[in-house]
Amino acid sequence: MTPWSEFLPYVLPYVIGCPDPTAEQHIKLAAIEFCRRTLCHRMTLEPEMASGVSHEIELYPEAGTQIIKVKAVAVGGREFDLVDPVKGLSLVRSEYPSDFVFTQDNLTLQVYPLQASGTPVVADVALAPTITAAGLSDALAAAHLQDIAQGAIASIKRIPGQVFSDLNGSAVHQGLFDARLKTVSAKTARGWSAARLSSGRGNFF
Repeated sequence: MTPWSEFLPYVLPYVIGCPDPTAEQHIKLAAIEFCRRTLCHRMTLEPEMASGVSHEIELYPEAGTQIIKVKAVAVGGREFDLVDPVKGLSLVRSEYPSDFVFTQDNLTLQVYPLQASGTPVVADVALAPTITAAGLSDALAAAHLQDIAQGAIASIKRIPGQVFSDLNGSAVHQGLFDARLKTVSAKTARGWSAARLSSGRGNFF
């Protein structure tokens, strides 16, 4: 885990006079936005076992992270159709007989039909830091530290009435941040698609 303080040397020289706690908060917010918009923090969660009495499966991301999007789900070693919540609820009401799964909150999965006790359910997900996270994974920090720093600099410069306030400078750094968001988003999307085609079950990692 790379603490937010490790980002400071890439941020503070551009916002002279900004207190460290303020800078770290903006770094964290930029990291959350970067992960949320690019879906670059990808992980296959540990299997959770069906209870045999409920369709609901709890999801447990690693500490300090939140699930932004569920990308694929395998149940008992087979990939189930992942549908949006509206369609999922409609299928439940119509007693649709085939295999499907959906989530309404990215915290739990609804798996249909009811699975036998002990059936493993494995979710491939995209994550982002939580607002209380102490830092970012080492791999993501190594790959995107400077990208995230650009977003933090841009938002810090938008704070009004400070010695480091600079709307014009903010626009420049925001442009750099947005460009990287677009590039990394496209790269990530290609990676998900390629892995899905090669794996046959959506194991993107």
